Amino acid sequence: MEALPIQWSASKQLVLESEMQGFWMRDEWDIFECPLSDGNAIPSRAKYLIFGCTSTSINTELKYACWQKLEKKEWSVNSLWSKKANITNIANWLNTVAPHEASLIVKSLDRWELSLRSYLVNNKKLREYTAERVGTTKEAYLFLIQDPTLIIFRQIYKLVANVYDEREEYEKEVWDLRKLGVEVDPSKSNYKLNFEQFSQPWFLQAVKKFIRYSLAICSPGECTNRISTLRDFSAFLAHYHPSLQPSEIDRPIILEFISQLPATGLASNTRHRIIGCIRTFLELCAREGWAAFPDKRLIYSEDFPRLSKPLPRYIPEEVLSQLNQHIEELQPHYMRMTLIIQECGMRIGELCKLAFDCLIQDAHGDWFLRYYQYKMKKEHTIPISREVVAVIQEQQCFVIEEWGFDFPYLFPVPKPYGKGGLVKQGNFNHALNKLGHDRNICDINGKLWRFQPHQFRHSVGTRMTNNGVPQHIIQRYLGHESPEMTSRYAYIHDQTLKEEFAKFRGKVVNVMGKVVESEDARSISSESQWIKKNILSQALPNGTCALPIVAGSCPHANACLTCVHFRTTIDFLDEHKKQLEQTNQIIETATAKGWQRQTEMNLKVKDNLQAIITSLEGQDDA
Repeated sequence: MEALPIQWSASKQLVLESEMQGFWMRDEWDIFECPLSDGNAIPSRAKYLIFGCTSTSINTELKYACWQKLEKKEWSVNSLWSKKANITNIANWLNTVAPHEASLIVKSLDRWELSLRSYLVNNKKLREYTAERVGTTKEAYLFLIQDPTLIIFRQIYKLVANVYDEREEYEKEVWDLRKLGVEVDPSKSNYKLNFEQFSQPWFLQAVKKFIRYSLAICSPGECTNRISTLRDFSAFLAHYHPSLQPSEIDRPIILEFISQLPATGLASNTRHRIIGCIRTFLELCAREGWAAFPDKRLIYSEDFPRLSKPLPRYIPEEVLSQLNQHIEELQPHYMRMTLIIQECGMRIGELCKLAFDCLIQDAHGDWFLRYYQYKMKKEHTIPISREVVAVIQEQQCFVIEEWGFDFPYLFPVPKPYGKGGLVKQGNFNHALNKLGHDRNICDINGKLWRFQPHQFRHSVGTRMTNNGVPQHIIQRYLGHESPEMTSRYAYIHDQTLKEEFAKFRGKVVNVMGKVVESEDARSISSESQWIKKNILSQALPNGTCALPIVAGSCPHANACLTCVHFRTTIDFLDEHKKQLEQTNQIIETATAKGWQRQTEMNLKVKDNLQAIITSLEGQDDA
């Protein structure tokens, strides 16, 4: 028998058996008599699920695992009965290779899986194949669909092993955050931290202590990222320095690791995070005595790559148009989620966890959406259109029909697959990308678009900015804590202005209607032109003043239309025409009353306005 970290005992199995009562102790389970059936059981080819292991103790373990999967809502009744052929395969295999074994945990999972795979191959029952999968940021790719019997046995084994494992949770190689009292996100599938695949025992122990500390101050997602980073660092040490001890980690080794990061193709911000994680890990371990790392600085500030400026990751309008064109091909709940997030711009976790009673109506009959911003730890309310209200009310009716009036959330997984859990973020994302792949939703360059739910939030902020919504209103709508977060969207607005300026077809003319920007000047980059137009010049109601702001205030008040610094474009053509009409009236009045000075001044203004209008209308190429 292998030396495993957990051991089987007869007393422990008696405890396991004592937890199972009545229906669950039977060797034949009738789907219509299952205590956890919600009345929506679908008759399968045979209504009985049969457990036929020769070893009664292993048979008990199989039943216990299946019961617990149902109890924890990780399997539904219908999905378990659909696995009856796989359960039969497992029983027949165990009767062949281990008819008298006392427990599954007498061998490692790897050894059992190797034996089961051989059994399936020899009996021509192995069902593995490749399928196309749509990734989040990559092109569609082929991946291996594993045999369902192997998958089910792996889940059963891990559950049984966990029952026998009496170690403290922090001593295990996989931590269940629910057992540690850590709040987990119900819209995410992962609630465990995996410490497997660390090469060095001393490194593993240090990582566990580091992550235990991190759980007190960081989110589970950040802890997962830290484990992944340190796993890569462990693999690097194992490959290049296999016999290394913690006290031997020095500056040259750190530089060797950092120098290899650019070749990975990771973004500078990601490399910055990796280096920061390793520095924190090394220094905390040295300070707290978790590992015998050198108690000195090994990573310096200059080792970090420069952070790139984060830009909004909005969805182009042409992509949104294609998505909405095919939106009805999504499952109804995914379609409603997409319509809501397009208008409201909440984070995907906030959408998945929307409360059933999220609608509010004021005394004027206007509607508002109320939801909880988990990142900000606060409740948030925004106005919404009646179209989105109708979508939410439709989803509410669907929830009432399937789950009753007491269900707390707006987006449960629909039956028959739903077990009372929420729609997962990853499933929503996969549904969007599958639609994008199936319908070839592409950007303006013909490249297949890869949807990420957070892009909708950026799209809302960008659209509002480009429509001239004040920044403080956008900040309030999106629930940002600081103007700096909202200001990220202002870049797109500036970029839009620059692009529009670059596409400007008219002329920039002076007070005499002469073009003041030559072809060479117009060939200057649009950004430089934009800076000149918007920064170096001063805005006027009917054009701009070429006198730089830094030169101070204008010494010629109200004399723009006779000033050599005046510049204007076709954008102000209507304003110039109105001014010409007003100037003609002034000249007529001044002439009638004999006001010679006013007449002379306004005649010059009239001449300049006529020259400007003629030039801007393209009648004069001077």
